[in-house]
Amino acid sequence: MFQFKNLSLQIGGNEILRNMTGDISEGSITALIGPNGSGKSSLLSLLCGLTAPTKGEVLLRDQSLSTIKRHDLAKQLALLPQSNPVPATLTISDLVTFGRHPHRPWYKKVAKEDKEVIDWAMQETGITPYANRLLTDLSGGELQRTWLAMVLAQDTDILMLDEPTSWLDISHQLSLLKIVRRLNQEYNKTIVWVLHDLNQARQFSDRAILINQGEIVAQGNVMDVINAKDISDVYQTPVKMHALEELQILWPEEQV
Repeated sequence: MFQFKNLSLQIGGNEILRNMTGDISEGSITALIGPNGSGKSSLLSLLCGLTAPTKGEVLLRDQSLSTIKRHDLAKQLALLPQSNPVPATLTISDLVTFGRHPHRPWYKKVAKEDKEVIDWAMQETGITPYANRLLTDLSGGELQRTWLAMVLAQDTDILMLDEPTSWLDISHQLSLLKIVRRLNQEYNKTIVWVLHDLNQARQFSDRAILINQGEIVAQGNVMDVINAKDISDVYQTPVKMHALEELQILWPEEQV
């Protein structure tokens, strides 16, 4: 689905990404992982077309991303950024409705087909009972599911999620991870997300791209990429793989 070749990115004279080459498989969940400042969000931005590479090219379904109009691209992929402003006067339903903008002119009323997609998005994310509540009245987990519903209402095959769980408690993290996994399995959504929790990335993703200092260290099957040796080297923290019932989890060797 995505192919990127020799991607490099310079910002303010600083080289952020260097000679990245890889791919994103259609229908998969791919985790972008790596230490803080490694270039994960920068790569996601290039894949979304928000940033143009200094060198190299991104292809989406064999078409250069630079040749796809923004309006047309918005019908193919949707992005959930790391953080979003919370308009005080909007309800859940209002915000989710914004997801339909790529499919209708701003001056037209919401059509029946738009309403059907909006209702589906809210149902899938479990926020239908709160549709008329103000965004400012929501908990962090409810608000994040509302943003996810807005992204779903855009009705694209590809979802890009930048650290969607980073500020949620463990219960809401798992809830969101399970929702995204279900969307992948039931609707064949292609997911690319930036995750910090390596064990969650391992459990809920199919593939992974491990990034360090602006370069790709490893990519492929998530179970192969997230291994004790490479993670220890990249994060400069000794970790071991431990068996926990049917799961294999990473845990630091050093104890406080």
